[in-house]
Amino acid sequence: MKLVSFDVWNTLLDINLMLDAMAVELSKLMGACIIDVVEGMMLSRERIKRMRAQTAGDPSRALEESQEMLAELLGIDVELVKRAAAKAVLRVGDEIALPGAKEALEGVKRKGLKVTVTGNVMFWPGSYTRLLLERFGLMNYIDRTFFADEVGAFKPLPEMFRKSLETFNVKPEEAIHIGDTYAEDFEGALNAGLWAVWINPEAEGVRRIHERGFEVPSVEGILEVLKTIESGSI
Repeated sequence: MKLVSFDVWNTLLDINLMLDAMAVELSKLMGACIIDVVEGMMLSRERIKRMRAQTAGDPSRALEESQEMLAELLGIDVELVKRAAAKAVLRVGDEIALPGAKEALEGVKRKGLKVTVTGNVMFWPGSYTRLLLERFGLMNYIDRTFFADEVGAFKPLPEMFRKSLETFNVKPEEAIHIGDTYAEDFEGALNAGLWAVWINPEAEGVRRIHERGFEVPSVEGILEVLKTIESGSI
């Protein structure tokens, strides 16, 4: 194994804290009830995730489509969505970094492997996510970041996963991707030829669930998976 690709949200960073912060800021800007804003954001997220699972939508406008969909649903100008996202980045604290995230990144880096981030975007640009990774010290262990709005593709499209492989001249079978979303992260990585790890909080432990795939209860499970692959005991 030469490269480990990490999803970001609900793998390294807590998406719920970011969404909560954005909902607070958006309700202030709108002068609206926060419950209505939260419902609108949840509905938009569900629609967008369904679209991406079906590889629908325009990959080159992944960010804009999500912002416009939320703005239309709430009946506001898209600029308010952008402003709320910016304010949320300033608002969140260090608790947004998930337990075990730093340890997982550090452990993989210590093995001498390339470490990348492969992340979709929704409501805010990848540059904001990169800022959060930098702000809370996680970028110290990451070689490169690849976000949907910068790549012009989104998970589960194979192009999204191949970007990091091309950058570091790594074959798909020499790379592994870990993330919390089964369709986007696990199936997407497998279809692109990589090994894959699905973070399932309900999993009782590390378990092989595919010829090139594993299930783990938390992000730190990647270290046990790598050890299993290296030992050849699969």
